[in-house]
Amino acid sequence: MNNRNLPLYIDIIFCVVLLPAMIMLLPIERWLTYHTGFVLLLVGWLYVVYLLNRKLTIPLVFRKKKYLAAVLLIVLAVGVTYLLSKYRMHGGGEGPADFFRNRRPPEIHRHPFKLRLHEQGVWFLFLVVTAFSIAVGLLTELYRQMLEKKELEQEKSKAELALYKAQINPHFLFNTLNTLYGLVVTRSDKAEQAFVQFTDMMKYLYSNGTADFIPVSGEVDYIRQYIGLQKLRLNEHTEVVLDVDIPDAKALIAPMLLITFVENAFKYGVSSHMDSSIYIAVSSSEGKIGFRTRNRIFRESLQKKGAGIGIQNCRKRLALIYPGRHTLEISDDGTYFDVRLTILTYRNGE
Repeated sequence: MNNRNLPLYIDIIFCVVLLPAMIMLLPIERWLTYHTGFVLLLVGWLYVVYLLNRKLTIPLVFRKKKYLAAVLLIVLAVGVTYLLSKYRMHGGGEGPADFFRNRRPPEIHRHPFKLRLHEQGVWFLFLVVTAFSIAVGLLTELYRQMLEKKELEQEKSKAELALYKAQINPHFLFNTLNTLYGLVVTRSDKAEQAFVQFTDMMKYLYSNGTADFIPVSGEVDYIRQYIGLQKLRLNEHTEVVLDVDIPDAKALIAPMLLITFVENAFKYGVSSHMDSSIYIAVSSSEGKIGFRTRNRIFRESLQKKGAGIGIQNCRKRLALIYPGRHTLEISDDGTYFDVRLTILTYRNGE
């Protein structure tokens, strides 16, 4: 059921079920015998009152703030109802001819309760319809405001997510170009291979950077390319281990999400003269993606390069994309930096 159509469903239920049921509480069959035209007029007016309040009176108050116009509509509805209540209900069949006459037929004088029952019946139906229509109108306005607020929050989240995603590209380019620059300056024979890998990574970036979700296998391939590029500048002191276990390769993940942690590991976990190791693991199964990085911390790199905004950016992206569906644990014991991320996701097409 479409939530936006809920007020329409309530209108249909009232007009088709509730209002006819309330009308049947009155001696409608006897009224139809002598006053068919009046009964049809009354029923039609009750539907008009309901729609008048739902579509005009309540919106005038809450959307356009036109209180005087709303009051005038209510006064008009009460006036028309008053005229209907003064219809002379009697059994002689004179109906329309006596609609607004002051004289009462003799049988009304003998049975004044019949007149009171008629008037009470008209006012009862009017008040019930008015109260119900106003209540439904208020609930509809509240529901509309909730939807608008939700849509505004969604648009805000999309704008924030686009901002965080836009920050990834300069961050990635700066780190990668810095690596290429180092290879070129040192006249390394690996520079040409590095540019080829960089080109492949750029293809991935611009092919998937604007997508909301991609298969986790694509993200793993991107991580492999990034690790391969970084290895071109590393010496024998650094060991890199990539552990991949993704039998559920079609599981979806937001692109460029894991690479932030991988970049962070290479940024602060590499030394030119001390042994170090970087461990990266990616797994997926049964709608769950697991990710881990573990690297030694070299304080001189941390002090020289600064903490940066990568991890903070990634936290915000996770909160926007996977609210309540992820856990991120980051530990720093002074020697090693350990990241553990679990994401509850879905297979493609499910």
